[in-house]
Amino acid sequence: MPLTPGTKLGPYEISAALGAGGMGEVYRANDTRLDRTVAIKVLPAHLSDNAELKQRFDREARAISSLTHPHICTLYDVGQQDGIDFLVMEFLEGDTLAQRLEKGALPPDQTLRYATQIAAALDKAHRAGIVHRDLKPGNIMLTKAGAKLLDFGLAKLKSNTTPVLSADSEAPTQKFPITGAGTILGTFQYMAPEQLEGREADPRTDIFALGAVIYEMATGRRAFTGKTQASLITAIMSSEPEPMAKLQPLTPPALERLVKKCLAKEADDRWQSAHDIADELQWIGESGAQTVTNAAAVTQPATAVAASPNKRQWLAWGVAAALLLSTLIFALAYFRRASVESQATFASLPLPAKSSNAAVGGSALSPDGRRVVIVSVTEGVPHLWLYGFERPAPVMLAGTEGARYPFWSPNGRSIGFFAQGKLKRIEAAGGAPAVLCEVTNANGGAWSSSGDILFSPNIAGYGLYRVSESGGTATPLTSLDSARSELGHLYPSFLPDGRHFLFFALTGDPEYRGIRLGSLDSPQTSVLLRADANAQYSTAGYLLFVRGRKILAQPFDPDKLALSGAPVVVTEEQVEFLTTIRYVDLSAYSDRILLYRGGGNPNQQLIWLDRSGRQLSAVGPVGEYRSPSLSPDGRQVIIERLDPQVETTDLWQFDLRRETLTRLTSNPASDLTPIWAPDGSGAAFTSSRGGFFGIYRLTGGDKEELLLKGGQKVIALNDWSSDGKFIVYRHVGEKTQTDISLLPLTGERQPRAYLATQFNEYWAKVSPDGRWLAYRSNESGRDEIYVQSFPEPGRKVTVSQGGGDFPRWRRDGKELYYIGADDKLMAVPVETGANFSAGAPMALFDLGGYSRREGRYMHDVSADGQKFLLLRPLEDATTRPLTVVQNWTALLKK
Repeated sequence: MPLTPGTKLGPYEISAALGAGGMGEVYRANDTRLDRTVAIKVLPAHLSDNAELKQRFDREARAISSLTHPHICTLYDVGQQDGIDFLVMEFLEGDTLAQRLEKGALPPDQTLRYATQIAAALDKAHRAGIVHRDLKPGNIMLTKAGAKLLDFGLAKLKSNTTPVLSADSEAPTQKFPITGAGTILGTFQYMAPEQLEGREADPRTDIFALGAVIYEMATGRRAFTGKTQASLITAIMSSEPEPMAKLQPLTPPALERLVKKCLAKEADDRWQSAHDIADELQWIGESGAQTVTNAAAVTQPATAVAASPNKRQWLAWGVAAALLLSTLIFALAYFRRASVESQATFASLPLPAKSSNAAVGGSALSPDGRRVVIVSVTEGVPHLWLYGFERPAPVMLAGTEGARYPFWSPNGRSIGFFAQGKLKRIEAAGGAPAVLCEVTNANGGAWSSSGDILFSPNIAGYGLYRVSESGGTATPLTSLDSARSELGHLYPSFLPDGRHFLFFALTGDPEYRGIRLGSLDSPQTSVLLRADANAQYSTAGYLLFVRGRKILAQPFDPDKLALSGAPVVVTEEQVEFLTTIRYVDLSAYSDRILLYRGGGNPNQQLIWLDRSGRQLSAVGPVGEYRSPSLSPDGRQVIIERLDPQVETTDLWQFDLRRETLTRLTSNPASDLTPIWAPDGSGAAFTSSRGGFFGIYRLTGGDKEELLLKGGQKVIALNDWSSDGKFIVYRHVGEKTQTDISLLPLTGERQPRAYLATQFNEYWAKVSPDGRWLAYRSNESGRDEIYVQSFPEPGRKVTVSQGGGDFPRWRRDGKELYYIGADDKLMAVPVETGANFSAGAPMALFDLGGYSRREGRYMHDVSADGQKFLLLRPLEDATTRPLTVVQNWTALLKK
């Protein structure tokens, strides 16, 4: 029976029904955690036993969860309660395209704008390996933000499913469109011939449907009609739609050609990618509808007889064609020159040969906009590479091993960077780098014209520090605001006066996260705006920042230190966003050049691999995950899952046998680094709630117990000893670097240091017999895996060779695994007990550079060491080039 208002599904409270169909029901609801309106699609209990409907429902969840795009309805959450499966989606206000088409054809500018947006959404899905298979006006919502593609219930995710037709060819579109139940996969009027013949669908199948949708938007008529189902199928298979120019006499020939090619009977004769269609539609809009609508208004006599609505819609294009034709010779030369001077152009800045951006790094444009410095990994080692736009190949700067977060001196002659726990500078012309000061785990720097350098000494727990460009002792400049739950000040950048600067405030509450203003002359800072990552001012007069993984620009006066107007999206492409450190590659030179790295698909898929690296199976839906942790019995996985709407993580539990995903936490702050209790009865995790890091224990259901209240410095859980007596965690020491401590779970529960040295110790794992601890340390000058006695340190053995990270034990203690410097998963035979010994490391398989990039565990191992559970990204971003946009401010005028 339908859900009634007030019903709760987890944290979601139903408020009203939106629609219903054979595949389920859709409701408006309130997310009580974040106080936002959402749409919930429900597969009721009486339908969940239907294997086909359950499969379609799960397929829709997997499809939407793998797609992040401004013109695709966003999936927020999935859940199951009382036998009810449900999807939580973005709530969209507006009408479906089907509802709008009841009023007739769309105006030309809307046709092109919506068509371009739908094509871009399809291109995103196709690049992720997803074919929609049910594109139609009822599955497109028109909102204030543009068109949104909905309902992936019939999507094909690289499967071999063959569609079967039923008699239901005219399933009605609900208020919230849901494809009706039955065996038809699609709606007849928009189905390609290969679908009707039962052949396998591919992206070109969606392109046929897109052509039919554009035809209907432009003309107000369906491309194919028939009085009966049989005649409709015949029309699609063998006849051509009526020419668009006959229904709309002034239809641009370019649009008619585009639609005709979409509707070709043979897939090979159609456009081969939605990306090309989007480009073509944009060109038509720029060269036709936008440039000459004003000219049409000028030349139209004031006393002209009123045309019919459809004629008026296309009149501008008709006059445009005549005007453009009559001035073609003159305009050709002019627009060639104007396109260079005033239009935005995109280009790629590829990585150096045989390298990747797998390390946490960064990029920066030089002050004169002629060079770019980037961090790139070659043979497992990060270096600085220098590009010149007037030089054909990048040059590696010697002596920059381990570099991260480069930034330029104001005169463009020197580059600052961080490596081996130090702030360094190097001349752009080359030479040996100079050490300026010690720094633990820096996150960004900036160089003032007054000779001061600002930097962030660690990801959390610190304000910004200040040091002279000639080196010396660094001193604190800014202080964290506990009232706003601030955890750290990161990624400073100077304004033109060389005294004021911007920086990103990392907070425990997403509401306070954003950009602040500071000054070298005062420790006081002020809030500027909310943002999700670092920002930069452009002398074109804009503040560039990131929100919702998009670059936005807002007018900013650096003299008055004030914003004006409203932020504008610079590009629809999302940026690559490292959630753990909230950093994006973003820099600009005046209005000439914008530099950023596109994000691609941020989602991962849990997969099982054997010891050779061969994939055995996929596990659960895709999502943005970190830190998978297998339960002691191997039947459950606890994992961090990111909510891209608020950019914070919650903990989820996946049942490997039942294949069900259950939310464990739902706090606005980030819940991180889950570990299982040794008996599998519960779990512990860290969280930044209330502006401080704490250790919490899940004690069943949604009950949580605070075990340790820390401060504003990062705490990350590493392990729980097999006897249940100690939780092992890492944190930043008061006078040392990253240390390992123990939290006793008996007695007074007072934490005590295990390793507190001048080096960084990370990722400690207790051996199954509870007598040894494996961890990572840089005491040798690079990261290696060591094993020491536990719970008291003393006897120490080096296990890795040539670098190592993220150790894990086999359940019987006979093998130790780690990730080598070349990103291979290594296995080491070991013996534990009263004494410890280790054999020679052996490479199992390559994990890829992404295995360490997010600073979290991305894998776990089965009890017998024969299988590995790995988070594999749907798109490998480690080779993604930087995007260079020339004349980028032209994007703000569209």
